[in-house]
Amino acid sequence: MIRPQLVPYQCWTAATGVLLLLPLQSFSLPLLFILPGLGFYVLYKSGKQTGILEAISYSISLTLVLVPTAATVMYLTGVGVAMTGAALGLAVITVSILSFVFRKNSVKPPEANKTTDRQSHKLVFLALPILLAVLLALVVSVPLSKSPVVSDEGLVMNPTEAGDLNFHLSIIARYVESPHIPPEDPYLPSHYVDYDFFMHVYVGTLSVVTSVSSLTIFKITIPLLFFTLSINIYVLCRRTFNNATALIAMILYTVGGGLAWILILAQRPSDVFPYLIYQFGDTAAVKYDQTLLYYLLPQPQTFALVILAFAFILWVTLLKDLKARNLLLFGLVLGVLPYYHLITAFPLYVAVGIYVVYKYARRQVTCAKYHAGALAVGGAIASPLLFLLIGGPTQVAVAFSTYSLFFIFIVFGLIAVLACAGAYRSLNNEASKPFLLFAFSAVVAMNVVALPLTNNSYRFLVYLWLPVALFASYYISTVIARLTAARFSSAKSSLKVLAIVAALMLALPTSYLLWDFYNNESYVLASPAEVQALQWIKVNTPKDAIFLEAPSTFPRIPLETGRRVVFAGSIYTIQYHGVDLQTEIEALMNERSPESLSLTLTQLNVSYVFVGSREQQYEIATTLKDTNYFQSVYSNPMVTIYKVKNS
Repeated sequence: MIRPQLVPYQCWTAATGVLLLLPLQSFSLPLLFILPGLGFYVLYKSGKQTGILEAISYSISLTLVLVPTAATVMYLTGVGVAMTGAALGLAVITVSILSFVFRKNSVKPPEANKTTDRQSHKLVFLALPILLAVLLALVVSVPLSKSPVVSDEGLVMNPTEAGDLNFHLSIIARYVESPHIPPEDPYLPSHYVDYDFFMHVYVGTLSVVTSVSSLTIFKITIPLLFFTLSINIYVLCRRTFNNATALIAMILYTVGGGLAWILILAQRPSDVFPYLIYQFGDTAAVKYDQTLLYYLLPQPQTFALVILAFAFILWVTLLKDLKARNLLLFGLVLGVLPYYHLITAFPLYVAVGIYVVYKYARRQVTCAKYHAGALAVGGAIASPLLFLLIGGPTQVAVAFSTYSLFFIFIVFGLIAVLACAGAYRSLNNEASKPFLLFAFSAVVAMNVVALPLTNNSYRFLVYLWLPVALFASYYISTVIARLTAARFSSAKSSLKVLAIVAALMLALPTSYLLWDFYNNESYVLASPAEVQALQWIKVNTPKDAIFLEAPSTFPRIPLETGRRVVFAGSIYTIQYHGVDLQTEIEALMNERSPESLSLTLTQLNVSYVFVGSREQQYEIATTLKDTNYFQSVYSNPMVTIYKVKNS
């Protein structure tokens, strides 16, 4: 355990604040991943002894909450996001001073429990969880290190990442060049990404503060998130069940899968992703092999899953200790979660609301009031998001029986059967009620709430995997405990062991196949000549310049330069803004009149036109050669960049 020190703990937290205040540039990056959360966590615990794993969980998870929140405050107050690190440092120092001034002298920190101390430092309950979390992070870092990357082939990405990840990294790059909250959509100038944007703000703010490339920060952050999720799962299960369950759950949750591998092997598709997304019967979801693929294909929900697990830690803590500080911290995390990923937050809010009603119905008014208070705090923090969404495209519709039982079985496999048994065994455990209610909320949501514009209803299944994995782990741990006591003597016990082994073995192939797919496939987003042109753009054009390139789901300019394109592929502009200019831009790309082309580009505020391999097939490649209206400002054997005169 971490014991109380002779020096007041406020001195140590104030020292962390001072470190955050120092202009260390790139050297401050590792500090910004941990220190904001660590400083406030020690203050939250009032300097009391705490476990190392718990300190890791709270420090990194709280930092994920605090950094984008502080950046938003800095932006809205006009100070600027570049001061986010200093603002967090100043906040830690201020709260440390206030904590010291108003401390309760009559209350002494508890003495360290030597028995518990020795138990918590056993290899299996400390070093082993950390080692497993590190190994899982390394599994993720291998494919991530290969995409996106500039090689002899050019700018290379994974085929799927060239779509979704390209979009998100482009938003981050635009945010770094021109910070705005919510971030500006580089695929459609003067429009803003008004939901699920805290991932972009978090990574972009760290880049602005440290001057480290946002792509470098992103590639460090994703394995760190995988590590943190594993630790969060361990801390959550240990707090809810026991150490054995926690150890099993951190493995099962992060690498377990369903039976999609049977479909993959049966059909032998050349490209796993489109097969599992678009061609598999009545669903679009098996590709999301629970948690694993969110780390092989990082997106906002990758961050949200970490915050979700952390929120459950805080919920269980509030259940066991009804205090105002627990209420406020749980409410804060509830409020921030929708900004990371709105769909992730929905079933959690519903679950907490049901729990409030449940407690009132059982006349446990005090508990109900504390949870209602946390829900109110979270709702107040999240409410501005509703105003951002007003007027945007409608993405929610009512549906029924969205997913068949067969498909749910394919997604979860035999693990779901073990989960049902574990849930039944834990009915008398009050700390397991949040998972039961969350599972109920997710099941209802995936059968009633449809998201026709994005086809994202399957994500409720991904969130359902959290209670499924946890309850299955609890069942496995109880069986192992009983078998160990009985020394595996009965035939019935042996059958249980075989059933558990079968369920686990059947769950692993899908995760392996998907990891292998994302580790080996590649897609050349930009040729070497185009990469050179993009590097020229970043150095030689204004940050607010608008470019025209061929409309596509895979634009090149925003990702590498942070510059905007007048319009990219319609899939994202329809989803986020309800705007489709595909036909108009396609017509512009085939414009033969230099005068008309110049006039339209000027009206669209386009300053530059990029002509690379994709653009050569359009008429515009010839039209731009008219020197009366356009000026060639860059060229290499494969790429020419034109400036619109008088723009």
